[in-house]
Amino acid sequence: MLAVDRFDKGGRADLEALRARYPEQLEVLEADLGREAHKLALAWQAQARTVYHLAAIVGVRAVEDAPYRTLQVNLRSTLDVLDLARSRGAARCFFASSSENYAAVVSRGLAPVPTAEEVLIGIDDPSLPRWSYAASKIAGESALFAAARGAGFVPLVGRFHNVYGPRMGPTHVVPELLERCARRVDPFPLWGAEQTRSFLHVHDAARAVVLLSERGEAGVYNVGSAVETPIEELAQRCFDISGHRPKTLERRPAPRGSVARRVPDVSKLALLGFTPGIDLDSGLRECWRSVAR
Repeated sequence: MLAVDRFDKGGRADLEALRARYPEQLEVLEADLGREAHKLALAWQAQARTVYHLAAIVGVRAVEDAPYRTLQVNLRSTLDVLDLARSRGAARCFFASSSENYAAVVSRGLAPVPTAEEVLIGIDDPSLPRWSYAASKIAGESALFAAARGAGFVPLVGRFHNVYGPRMGPTHVVPELLERCARRVDPFPLWGAEQTRSFLHVHDAARAVVLLSERGEAGVYNVGSAVETPIEELAQRCFDISGHRPKTLERRPAPRGSVARRVPDVSKLALLGFTPGIDLDSGLRECWRSVAR
């Protein structure tokens, strides 16, 4: 197995630990797929059974700070990986996509909640930086299915919904809330307290990816939890777990373009036998242990 990363957001220690554990089975390559696809081409010579394309610039703050770079990196890396998958005779190819692809449709009342895979996808205002990420993922899905037509590999799309876990870094809502709890922030700002999301632990997300790669048929699959959690409830759970009780909770408006509700219909994934195994409180406690060290 060949793993490729540029380690902008960490992860090197995890991959090195896996390589030490499986020295004959895992090779780790440091490369920027948006600029250095030739490194992957040189390292990847053998026929590939399954390709997992998980690399992308992600996170609202990172995307809004660099919308063009988001499109540049996400699109180029996807096309380069697909070109190699075609040339190396891959049997299956998994593309990590996003629930952001249909967020605008839900916001406009054109799709139900919980939301299934078959709804329309699209972006709202292309001038808003945050939509550059969804645009790259929509294009990536289209590229995957187009590449599969000529190559014959099985195209699999996983639309992830708020995946969280330890050592994630404070760039997503769960680690950001816990990091502020660790710093005992008070007053405690909370953006979009009334909004809802569904949260899936990274271990469960990984299990879902493996299941799809082994048993999934060509198509799009929601990867997430069916449990809808308001952001203010999430914050309260973080307070309970961390022991931080701010005297003042500052409820602030959600960022422009942020969807009010996001809950996937996961029945398609469930038909393959998938059930989340880590509840939200257990997952938050694990994340808190990582933050509070």
